[in-house]
Amino acid sequence: MKPHKWYNEIVAWASGAEIEYAVANSLNYEWHPLDSVDRFEHRNTNFRIKPQPKEPQYLYVYGDEGGLNFSQWHTKFSNSTPYIGKIKLED
Repeated sequence: MKPHKWYNEIVAWASGAEIEYAVANSLNYEWHPLDSVDRFEHRNTNFRIKPQPKEPQYLYVYGDEGGLNFSQWHTKFSNSTPYIGKIKLED
């Protein structure tokens, strides 16, 4: 037996996740918070688990006698020197 088309979204909703829906044939295709489990039976409606914001990523900058060094993963340089600045990386 094939699972329901929106099985993952229904299970997530039942577990407390925020679910959003959008009417597929709408000129104004916008995501809205799911207000009722009955919507899962509506035709031409798409569902998704509400995307969570991504944690920002940084490039850490270190300075020492050798010049500048960069690391995306370490907040301290190899000799325990703390970073002197950070650059936010775009997605």
